[in-house]
Amino acid sequence: MSNALARVVVLLVLALQCASARADLLFRTLERFDGQQRWSTVKSYSNPLDMPYARYSSRGAALPAEEVRVFVSGSITREDKLGAEVMADMIATGRQKLSGNSVWFASNGGDIDAAMDIGRLLRRMGVFAVIDKNDQCMSACVFAFMGGERRSVAGRLGIHRPFFPHTRDIPDRQVQFRHLQKVLKDYVEEMDFPSSLYEAVMLVPPETLKILAAAELKSLFLDGISPSSEDLADAAAARHLNLSMAEYLKRKASAPACTALAAASGGCEFRMQGAVPVGR
Repeated sequence: MSNALARVVVLLVLALQCASARADLLFRTLERFDGQQRWSTVKSYSNPLDMPYARYSSRGAALPAEEVRVFVSGSITREDKLGAEVMADMIATGRQKLSGNSVWFASNGGDIDAAMDIGRLLRRMGVFAVIDKNDQCMSACVFAFMGGERRSVAGRLGIHRPFFPHTRDIPDRQVQFRHLQKVLKDYVEEMDFPSSLYEAVMLVPPETLKILAAAELKSLFLDGISPSSEDLADAAAARHLNLSMAEYLKRKASAPACTALAAASGGCEFRMQGAVPVGR
């Protein structure tokens, strides 16, 4: 199959259907009302009226970056990838600052091709992915969530095998499905997850949904951090603290466990400073 045809196949068939409304990459800004700070009403990266491209004071000076809390809800579509690109540009150019360096997920699935593109963008940004205790991330949403450099699951995360939305009897249907399998397997490897995650997804029939238990989330690195990302984070923290890698790891072993949210706020590194190395 040619690269062009493969791309068309991916765009047309990598859709996990669900009944929820279209997703949107949404955000709230931290604003001051009556002398107090609170989150604004919900805004959308796809709405030009919510996106002031320049912020200046009455004296013409550029204002500090707006602090924003970003979240995904509903069914993921191609438009949400465009919204994610707008978000990334706003943050890269200093017009917005991501609260807690985190993106929050509450989606039942959608277009898996768009979800993977969003996941890649989030990984390049180095952000953390969070599912709150009252929320869930299902089906294609999981592939966007996988893009978080660190991940925290307090709610529910559910997986199942993707399927073609059409029922047409075409000669190369099996060829297309095998290509779909390869795309998913390559993405799992690209994001530094174990092959067992791909296998777990493919084992769940598309008409069902498997909610992963806490132990499964840990073993598949969906709750926590992948090995190569953890190595990069450890090396950076060791350099910052002027420690050798071995000394840093000794301190890390004696420090309290670090969650994704604690890492986002810099709390993990703070704990390292006061940790007593093992054996001392």
